Amino acid sequence: MLTELTLFPVNSVLYPNGLMTIKVIKPCDLLMVSDCTRHEKPFVVVSRIDQTENINSTPFNDIGTLAYMVDFDMPRSGILEMRCRGRAMVNIRRYKTRTDSLIIAQIESLPAIETFKLPKKYQVLQEVLRSYIAREGMSRYKEELEEDWDNPDWLGCRLSEILPVDRQQHYKLLIMEPLERLFQIKKLLKK
Repeated sequence: MLTELTLFPVNSVLYPNGLMTIKVIKPCDLLMVSDCTRHEKPFVVVSRIDQTENINSTPFNDIGTLAYMVDFDMPRSGILEMRCRGRAMVNIRRYKTRTDSLIIAQIESLPAIETFKLPKKYQVLQEVLRSYIAREGMSRYKEELEEDWDNPDWLGCRLSEILPVDRQQHYKLLIMEPLERLFQIKKLLKK
């Protein structure tokens, strides 16, 4: 079944159960925030495609992440910082840009990833993440984690968030199956 929601294209990737801060500057983005807050509804965070890599006319990827607003801050006049948490991945079927510049999409929920125990060969990645979040300056990240250490999907998403790779590589990690993602992360960490 298709659902209509607002799209929020960004220059990064929001992983399920992850947090992201988005700077809201444009009037259409403020309109989206207002609408989602008023009606307590989610929106879809979707990563933009670099124009040099874009072989079709769609300016963003087909898969996005359903997101809910967590809180707001206005550190400077005219700039709203919105914190949102990702939930499930969705497939963007069709979209249209309204006259007020909001992008409305028909989306389809992707099947939920089945939870299963983390295989022994990937348990070392738990220590990689624990070590990373124990670093100075990571206390807020650690406090906001919705922990599920033995879940391969959760662990892979958290590690993917912190990897220093480009946006399209992040997108590729987002859409991988959990064990494939962990395999790729191990390969990237060895480099």
